[in-house]
Amino acid sequence: MKYDLDRYFLEMALKEAEIALESNTYPVGAVIVDEGNNIISRGRNQVYPNKDLTAHAEIDAIRNAEDKILHAKVRGEKLTIYSSLEPCPMCTGAILFAHIKKVVWLLNDDLGFGGYRKMKGTLIFEDRFKKVEMIPEPFKDLMERQIYLLERWAENPNHIENLRKIVQKGGI
Repeated sequence: MKYDLDRYFLEMALKEAEIALESNTYPVGAVIVDEGNNIISRGRNQVYPNKDLTAHAEIDAIRNAEDKILHAKVRGEKLTIYSSLEPCPMCTGAILFAHIKKVVWLLNDDLGFGGYRKMKGTLIFEDRFKKVEMIPEPFKDLMERQIYLLERWAENPNHIENLRKIVQKGGI
């Protein structure tokens, strides 16, 4: 049952990633749920639509949770964040400071800014990381869907490599 719920919420995160891609931004989505598996919030990357480099999916989901995260933090309740991609260092920090107790993602981000595993390995926030359950890449089929979204993103005009090519040609 727990495994089915992880899949269910990761599919929701993947849907948020698809919406992000449709908005011409990096395809990452996130969902936060409480101990009773109630959805607290959803988020998606909104860097380009919001012109905000901090508008990552996990940050968006944490912001959208409003006071529910603070209440859970004060009461010591367990929240879980599901993301379509391994959280970057900024998002990892936000997850740790929000006292989220479980992190599940579809795809490790070894080539990009994936930082959760790297930060955990440094032992800098060892006490906080010990309190968080980490589940990377639990479903191969969903992982492949995230890979497909990233491949589509590579073709998008807003992709940083494509923007750099425009600049090199004298545009922007």
